Amino acid sequence: MTLTHSCNTPWADNWLVDTGDDPPLHNGLSSFGKMVLAEMNRLGMIVDLAHVSVETMEAVLNLSKAPVIFSHSSAFSLCQNHRNVPDDVLKMVASTDSLVMINFYNNYVTCRDTATLADVAGEAGTWAGVWGVGDSVPPTLLIPCAPTDHMDHVKKVAGARYVGFGGDYDGVT
Repeated sequence: MTLTHSCNTPWADNWLVDTGDDPPLHNGLSSFGKMVLAEMNRLGMIVDLAHVSVETMEAVLNLSKAPVIFSHSSAFSLCQNHRNVPDDVLKMVASTDSLVMINFYNNYVTCRDTATLADVAGEAGTWAGVWGVGDSVPPTLLIPCAPTDHMDHVKKVAGARYVGFGGDYDGVT
């Protein structure tokens, strides 16, 4: 269950708090929100942080007794949309055995109206050589290109075990 959508709830602040479009009501989780989280943990429910503020992300990751998910979010450092996950939170994801499922929505991937699969998951076999293109270079002397896609970025910051693919309920229109 996601804790918010695009409005604050009685238990948690949503992502629009980080844009300034909504005022913070709880600075993360309310006292009631901590009880909601504890009950979700007790029941074995999966907590989804895809639509929450950064303060809510941090509070939940610090308090949850179980791993959580971001069911459809991307990396904030690659696209500064506040629906995405900042690097310091990605590190918390790894330390809590949680999961970030990369979104396919253009505005969360490139911060533009268009995006490609390569922006989400890169292109297999993309390499930067020490020498020019077409030169005969042994594979051991090739280095991978710097990651610029969301999957590789989350893998680099949090680890491969903490990243997956995620769409919204409609699969992203």
